[in-house]
Amino acid sequence: MRRILSLILLITVIGFCRTATPAPQYRPLQIKKHNINNVEMCVSNYGKFGQTEAGNSGLFWPKGSGNTYIFGAGPWFGTIDGTDTLVTIGYGPHGGEAEYTPGLKDMSSGDPNAIIFMYPSPWPPPADVFPMAPQVPKSHQDSWCVYNDLDISRHMPGDTRPIGLEVYQTVYAWNLSTTRDIIFVRYELKNVSGKKLTNCYFGVCTDNDIGNEAGTNANDIISGIVIDTFIVAGETLVVDNLGYQWQVENETDWDDVGAIGFDYLQSPWDLKEGQDKDNDGIPDQYERDSAYYAQNVPPAQWDVDADGTPDWRDPSEIPQMGMTAFKRFTLNLEPNKDNERYVTLAGYNFKTGEYTPYDTAPPQPDDQRFLQCSGPFELDADSTAIVLVGIMLTYWPRGIVQRPDTALAKVDKTVQYIYDMNWLLPGPPPPPKLICVPGDGKITLVWDNTSETAPDPYY
Repeated sequence: MRRILSLILLITVIGFCRTATPAPQYRPLQIKKHNINNVEMCVSNYGKFGQTEAGNSGLFWPKGSGNTYIFGAGPWFGTIDGTDTLVTIGYGPHGGEAEYTPGLKDMSSGDPNAIIFMYPSPWPPPADVFPMAPQVPKSHQDSWCVYNDLDISRHMPGDTRPIGLEVYQTVYAWNLSTTRDIIFVRYELKNVSGKKLTNCYFGVCTDNDIGNEAGTNANDIISGIVIDTFIVAGETLVVDNLGYQWQVENETDWDDVGAIGFDYLQSPWDLKEGQDKDNDGIPDQYERDSAYYAQNVPPAQWDVDADGTPDWRDPSEIPQMGMTAFKRFTLNLEPNKDNERYVTLAGYNFKTGEYTPYDTAPPQPDDQRFLQCSGPFELDADSTAIVLVGIMLTYWPRGIVQRPDTALAKVDKTVQYIYDMNWLLPGPPPPPKLICVPGDGKITLVWDNTSETAPDPYY
């Protein structure tokens, strides 16, 4: 307990220090809506998702119903930098704050490329501007954008300063019978501060409002699953790293009320020299080393899950930190300062200083929100860390069972499979290469047959 209280005291003391930061950059803030399947979800080019331009709930399910399930959400990243405790947030539940600005850190204020690229148009992101961006879509409706935290005017006054981050955000949505109630959000965060970041935590904060949660209507319940087993129709389903929210009461004018879940699918690597955390016979330090595989592993064992991706490049086959904390808070009791947010990311109760990493016991109904996160880890200059969540919605037999665990477990089976198989689902073919040939009063368009001949990895 002495060590825990010392950490809290240290962070409380250093949490308000300031240093110089770059000049502000101004680029248009943009929100677009994914709507290819049953999940209508707003995404932005400055961190938050699940919220409309007007600041209202921005995830609707089923599509066209107007029924709302997310009021706002976004990534959190925290680090201790010398004497500063810093957290940059993509969404703050208390006031809807977002501390990111669109585009790369060095983009000019009027750069037209600091937007959301969404398949089929506009797509793809220009490779000469964004060499890290995908060029071929994976799903039926990919979106991609980048934002950074270097604009000090975007940070809350008197509380925080930029860390030096770029975030490459990708969203996937498929409109198949098995995936129409699922959407994925992937964050690749890059350290552009020019120095190593230590004691880092990275996670996603979610303010799920199922219907009307104002005042006395606040009736949502939250729980989480670190790991559990469900038996469904004789099949054993293992569920882990899942946060979810539901309510028992109906909503006015709704046909039914569903539950929403977040599967924390990917997190930063957890690789320690000399260890073999996943017991696959490959030391952690060689898990991502193709040369080690070539010299020490039979080729027949290079792709153990047969998803077409060699294991040294397959995230599902590399040890990860997982969900090291699942923290719950409410409208009236939530971390609003960087030092409070940091200790929450680290798994502590920011009020008492007690280390309680998993708030999985369902509380009394209220206006709830939760935080799924990983850490601590180090992030070298110019290196990246990835967090990926799969968002799912489903109906469940309210009035018959008390919680939607089993119903969500059935959907989560598909979510986990898609991730484990490295997005091995039907998707659009790559676009053809187009050539414009000018002529006398005409332009001739010539394109190749790439779209017709490119193999589909799903089949």
